[in-house]
Amino acid sequence: MSQDDDKNQGLDLGEFLEFYLLDSQEQIERLGAGLLQLEKEGGNIGLINDLFRSAHSLKGASGTMGFTPIVALTHAAEDLLDRLRQGKTEVSLEMIDILLGVTDRVKAMLAQVEQRLEITLGYEDLVASMKALISGDIPAAQANQQVVKESEEVLADEFVPLEFPIEEPDHAKINNAHIMGYGVYQVDIKLAPNTLMKAVRAVMATQRLEGMGTVIKLMPSVEELETGNAEAFSLLVLCDEPVAEMQRELLEISEIVEVVIHPYPDGMAGVEETMKEIAVAVAAPVLVEVSPKVNLDVVTEEKAFKIGSVQKAALETKATVANSSPPSEGVTNGEGNTQVHTIRVDTVRMDNLINLVGEMVITRTRLVQIGLDLKTQYSMDNMVNNLNEANVYLGRLMNDLQESVMRLRMVAIGTVFSRFPRLVRDLAKKTGKEIELVLKGEDTELDKTVVEVIGDPLMHLIRNSVDHGIESPAERRAAGKAELGTVTLDAYHEGNHIAIVISDDGDGLPLDKIRNIAVSKGLIGEREELSERDMANLIFLPGFSTAEKVTDISGRGVGMDVVKRSLNNLGGMVDITTRKGKGTTFTIRLPLTLAIIQALLVEVGEEIYAVPLSSVLETLLVNRTDIKTVGGLPMVQLRGNTLPLISLQEKFGLPAPETESNEVFVVVVGFGDKALGLIVDELRGQQEVVIKSLGDFLNNLPGIAGATILGDGKVTLILDIGSLLQDVLVMNKN
Repeated sequence: MSQDDDKNQGLDLGEFLEFYLLDSQEQIERLGAGLLQLEKEGGNIGLINDLFRSAHSLKGASGTMGFTPIVALTHAAEDLLDRLRQGKTEVSLEMIDILLGVTDRVKAMLAQVEQRLEITLGYEDLVASMKALISGDIPAAQANQQVVKESEEVLADEFVPLEFPIEEPDHAKINNAHIMGYGVYQVDIKLAPNTLMKAVRAVMATQRLEGMGTVIKLMPSVEELETGNAEAFSLLVLCDEPVAEMQRELLEISEIVEVVIHPYPDGMAGVEETMKEIAVAVAAPVLVEVSPKVNLDVVTEEKAFKIGSVQKAALETKATVANSSPPSEGVTNGEGNTQVHTIRVDTVRMDNLINLVGEMVITRTRLVQIGLDLKTQYSMDNMVNNLNEANVYLGRLMNDLQESVMRLRMVAIGTVFSRFPRLVRDLAKKTGKEIELVLKGEDTELDKTVVEVIGDPLMHLIRNSVDHGIESPAERRAAGKAELGTVTLDAYHEGNHIAIVISDDGDGLPLDKIRNIAVSKGLIGEREELSERDMANLIFLPGFSTAEKVTDISGRGVGMDVVKRSLNNLGGMVDITTRKGKGTTFTIRLPLTLAIIQALLVEVGEEIYAVPLSSVLETLLVNRTDIKTVGGLPMVQLRGNTLPLISLQEKFGLPAPETESNEVFVVVVGFGDKALGLIVDELRGQQEVVIKSLGDFLNNLPGIAGATILGDGKVTLILDIGSLLQDVLVMNKN
């Protein structure tokens, strides 16, 4: 079927394309992650069933949309996974490689679909490889087992399915089972001659199968078996267990002499009828329930669609679909109404809502400023006092609204972490190393804007750990280490920031080599003394690389510079600790949100700057005579430690004041264990500010994260603390 055919019949599948792409991308990501898990766990039947259902769902959805190449790939993958779940073949490295190749090819095809292009990528090579695996991995029959007839041995034209008296709810169960890839079987059971208690045997068989799945119908009924002369009976069963296991269970029942199991044919209506049903579904509420078990009375978001994800589009268009992640009890009342748990909202709408809340914050700040100005002139006026009281109450409401809206922007970082197991696996194979990636803190949440950007910096750091950090198996053996190297990716909250840690148990950074390269390039003086941390931070300089040859993994000297620049743009920073022979740890610290923040307003000359309050450690009043210059950098002693200082007036080239006071204010800011003092003229106080972008032309100004509008309508620049720290603590060494 093609999309043109649907248009000719008055049906346009184009409107469902967005839903198809969304569901298909989720399915293919689930397939990729599951295959990597299967490589470790081998014959995990539950995992294999999940993979089969994902392939089956993707095939059905793609078939409905008319994307034949994707159907061909997923159909072959489905056949291979079906042999796995029936125990007819075993998991192998070659099989995982081929199936991962399928996920890559399907992703590329989906990218063409998303761009509204025709699918031009080939697929015959992968299909041929999967068929070769299917034909070459048939194990010999097991000895000492009772002879049973497997469904595959029965030709399709020899099997005539029984017409079970099925009511509408059971029809829905069977159709949903076919859609989701669950096994639907007709189980034909033959009893021994002269069996006396036939009904009892049928009940026992039903109970055995109920322990493995769901029995839809028994034919003949128990009453008919009890009173009639039937020597056999049949069951319609939904089951995910292997056919051989079902047969073995049933043959253990006395007086059952033969069990034949046939796949029950798909009873779904054709595509045209399904599309008519979808039209009805769009016009009427849809029942959506969630259950942790394979009980096909209920429909989850992942499963509530017919012919792939087309009906899912209808569900999401007219009825809100419940989230299938956490199991929950029934979600309908006695009248059949649906209780909504979650909805899917377009990110553009969410961003618009957040922008409106930001404008409300600016307006609220303006009202507060007006109230304070009025109180200065009319301190005894009751109307002014009432206005200020209303402003206080409005402030509480706005804080609650802002907190609720900010939660909408929070996304689990696991969505980013899930990309890297495949990356590490492929890089390990390419480099001939044995590497395990350990993921922690996937549930840690941060701003969706950060999640969208943090992927590339993390990828560069992980590639660096794999290529430069982890040694070869031979080198690890010689060093007394296990051949299997470990790269750990962790995330956790640290105050008002999030920390992301990438560590490895490799050989550590070659600090002497890094220093020599820096000297040869004129980045540092030959006699200049640097701490180990300062030497490690040299790798963030543009073009710096310790690789002796350029490969497709590293060696071009661009990766670490990209990391630093990307993190600076996010208002974050990265720190390195390394130990020879023990490994290297990169620690990234980022703000939790990039939308609305609390800020400390400071004056520098005639300008006002906003310092993110989450980065402020303390404020000091320092006598100018206590400020000393060391290596061109002003310093001050703070509780026995040396605190580097930076003058915002000098940093941003502001006019020098005509007269200087004997004391200056210092705002101490920091990330982790790094701290810096900002020299300012005055402290204006704390205020909630909305971060606004400076646009493409001014977006990369050093030391500036964005701008905001104050209560009096003036535009104020927001300082990028991470960038200032990096400039002073790292670049100043050059």
